[in-house]
Amino acid sequence: MTKRSGAHQVLAFEINTNFTRYALFTDGRMGIPGTFATPNTELDEFYDALVQVVRKLGVPLDGIAISMPGFINPKTQTALTAGALRILVKQRVGAELVARLGVDIPTWVENDANCAAMAEKMSGNAQKCDDFVLITLDTGMGGALFLDGKLRRGRDWRAAELGMMIINYDSAGALPLHDFVSTLRLSQWYAEEFGGGSGEVLPSTLFHRLDDPRVRAIVERWLHYVAVGVFNTVVAVDPQIVLIGGGISPEPALVPMLEDALESIRDWKPFKTQIKRCRHSGNAGLVGAYYMFVEEVMRQRGE
Repeated sequence: MTKRSGAHQVLAFEINTNFTRYALFTDGRMGIPGTFATPNTELDEFYDALVQVVRKLGVPLDGIAISMPGFINPKTQTALTAGALRILVKQRVGAELVARLGVDIPTWVENDANCAAMAEKMSGNAQKCDDFVLITLDTGMGGALFLDGKLRRGRDWRAAELGMMIINYDSAGALPLHDFVSTLRLSQWYAEEFGGGSGEVLPSTLFHRLDDPRVRAIVERWLHYVAVGVFNTVVAVDPQIVLIGGGISPEPALVPMLEDALESIRDWKPFKTQIKRCRHSGNAGLVGAYYMFVEEVMRQRGE
């Protein structure tokens, strides 16, 4: 599993709290992705799972690219935080993985939202943009800023934590936007309206029942908060486009309904910006991790 001449092969991992996906890229072409449950309580079990993937592939690798949650210091390749994956805090995941493999190949680790933004910039819906915002909607609101032709990471690698905005102080105190735009809120509000437990309905299924006025009201209430987050971001950074990603983004009705919610905001008109769904909604982490490796490692080496 050492570096070789000719066609390059890069293994990409998309690490999430519950599941990890991986795919082999050969000269930029992604192979069929695989998935395994993320060992999220024991560090050795976590690395063992990654090692098993590499050894199972059994092919020479030119590098390993990793997308994961948290604040990632690109200079030291250290996870300063790791979202809900607390076992990975302060870990240099790439360096530790190759050490356990006993190989000498380059790695790159990047924040998952930044990976998604790079995927859109390189081969998605932001290829012609030098200034855009990517917002992910899932169990919270994540984000990435691509401004002046490059990712904006911030002083301490914490830029674009859009879900931490405080938007409802008079009635909810210092609760962040996460608490209102989490897709789990859709399930909770559904349970409050119809009875039962919040775990009995998948948030995305509400978009399939919009002909029911009570369901539509729940979705519109949720999208009002999303719209506030989008508006606040747009007026702060003035992007060319806002891209919506995350697990719920493939729902066809989401963007049109979000646009309607934005139109209801008094001052949206002078700041109106195109809203579009991410092209790489399903494979954003994998595709973006690969492109980050190409940009940060291969091009730096002149490959």
